[in-house]
Amino acid sequence: MSGLDMKQVRKVVIVGRDVAAWLSANALSRALGGTGLKIEVAELPGLLRPQDTLASLPQLENFHRLLGIDEHTLLKATAGSYSLGQSFVNFSSTAPFFHPYGSHGGSINRLPFMPFWIKARQAGLNVALEEFSLTAAAAKQGRFFIPTEDMGAFGRLDYAYHLKGQPYVQLLKAQALRRGVEVQPLRLFDIRRDAETGHITGLVSGDGREIVGDLFIDASGPESRLLGEGLGVAFESWAQWFPGNRTLTVSAERLRNLPAYSQVRALASGCLHLIPVQNMTGLQYVYNDADMTDQEALEVTARNAGLRLQADAVVSPLPVGRRQQAWVGNCIAVGEAAGIFDPIDAVSLHALQTGLVHLIDLFPVTPESRLEAEAYNAQMQQSFERIRDYQMAHYKLNRIDNAPFWAHMSAMDIPDTLAYKIELFKARGMVPLYEEEVFAADDWLALFTGHGLMPRSYDPTADMTPEDEAVRYFQTILAVIKQTVEKMDRHDAFIARHASADMAKTI
Repeated sequence: MSGLDMKQVRKVVIVGRDVAAWLSANALSRALGGTGLKIEVAELPGLLRPQDTLASLPQLENFHRLLGIDEHTLLKATAGSYSLGQSFVNFSSTAPFFHPYGSHGGSINRLPFMPFWIKARQAGLNVALEEFSLTAAAAKQGRFFIPTEDMGAFGRLDYAYHLKGQPYVQLLKAQALRRGVEVQPLRLFDIRRDAETGHITGLVSGDGREIVGDLFIDASGPESRLLGEGLGVAFESWAQWFPGNRTLTVSAERLRNLPAYSQVRALASGCLHLIPVQNMTGLQYVYNDADMTDQEALEVTARNAGLRLQADAVVSPLPVGRRQQAWVGNCIAVGEAAGIFDPIDAVSLHALQTGLVHLIDLFPVTPESRLEAEAYNAQMQQSFERIRDYQMAHYKLNRIDNAPFWAHMSAMDIPDTLAYKIELFKARGMVPLYEEEVFAADDWLALFTGHGLMPRSYDPTADMTPEDEAVRYFQTILAVIKQTVEKMDRHDAFIARHASADMAKTI
């Protein structure tokens, strides 16, 4: 056994760029900085551009709190805004639907709300499930709120962020450097490996510098410079389930009234994403280059955005899928070095966060970490596949007539895990949750009902409550939601009071 296998992990080298590198540095230094562990970032040239905006899921808010990142400081620095969910337009040939970050309704006689809603719909109720969500109601009326304890009757209430990418990285980097993280710029490099174990021992830069370490984090993005290029870990493509293979990114003027949600518009030839921040609107158009040229994609974006576009459009490939293993030897990939997701549902930051949380839980004592690697790979495979299934459901269930982008999706075969979820929901309105689920049952309910699925039956325990009592509850919660929302600040006003980045600035 070589000396490398016997010694403890004393130094971690994070090889990467942008959010993946610096969120990793903050997470590891916050969790393990007191152990004497040395953390160094070998920083590759950044790829984020001024027009890049990032959308998160609610879990990032708590992660930031653990890292000591003040929310108002974050939004000021990044010209950020809050998000109460996502609006989906033109999907399934129905009215727009909303995916709120929170629960629907509340328990009735200690029983779940959903069976009562299904029963009422079958009896003729014409009120969408999202109307029973406080977060959806607030977002659709341009309001925002920070959940408080007295809102417990509404169940889970969450919010997320929209952030400008470059200043977010600058904030993360400054915080990591204050924590004692070291940094070296890196561009071209060769990987040195132990002849016996195959472990990475160091990186040799083009100017002859050598960066050595015990554990290496690949945060290099889609290139996967260490795990993919260096160690040859194969990439598992999910292209058969996701029709887009390119993304056009461009910035546009600020929306007049700043919404507390992002929007996804299903078009005949792709998906247009609108992510609002304080002084601009980030646009992402996902399409397939077999259907249109990049110039045509820009023209489609301009026609459908309804906003004045800037002259900063760029196009990037979108190879959706994951590395077959995320941890090999003493190298762990996080973020897009481990898995690349479709922009729908704003999951990329969460996938990065998930990898970091599991890495901290399984952080090895020595570079020889076979058992930790096996557990990590199993957890990340399950997490990524649960995300994949949720995203895939949009494409499987969507119905747009005469639309080439969506044409083959409704007939495609899907994984058994997703097929079972769909069938059980259609039968009983229930959502089975597997290990490492990222999206809660309420998220799945919003997706399924938004796409027009209606269960054939419901949990019969709902019949134990008299119908007039259930009706009174429905009326009460709708009234309380209306009254609560009316008292809330408008999102613009909330931002101006707490986290304005000088909204008079332009991009």
